[in-house]
Amino acid sequence: MSLSAADKKAVSDSWAKMSKPSFQDAGERVFLKLLKKDSTKAMFKKFKDIPRERLAGNAALREHGGKVVQALDDFIKGLDGSGHETVRNVGRIHKAAGMTNDNINLMKPILLELLDEVGCGDAKAAWDKLWNLFMTVHGDGC
Repeated sequence: MSLSAADKKAVSDSWAKMSKPSFQDAGERVFLKLLKKDSTKAMFKKFKDIPRERLAGNAALREHGGKVVQALDDFIKGLDGSGHETVRNVGRIHKAAGMTNDNINLMKPILLELLDEVGCGDAKAAWDKLWNLFMTVHGDGC
């Protein structure tokens, strides 16, 4: 499962927009959307007891979101395989925390939604391929 040169360019160009202005800001956007559902919010020990209206600007949420975006950045910049070990390590961390690949896959629709928000909806097919590869590599760590 590989991405074509055109897919890689679409991912790279859209990622440049999605990950701005900082990894913490981008991660916060992802997690505010992800934690809208009570069932998903309950999976996160750090955040489950924080009222939803107090999550924006929360230091722990921004830190965790920043780490997630950093891992995605490592993966995207290392599509030659050099970014895979980062994702395998994340898979091991998630497994130790009791998270499954199905839990992690909840991020996919959030990322696709964010593509639309930054005007890069035309990159969804490339991101679908990217995410499938990400989940395969993540599963290798579980």
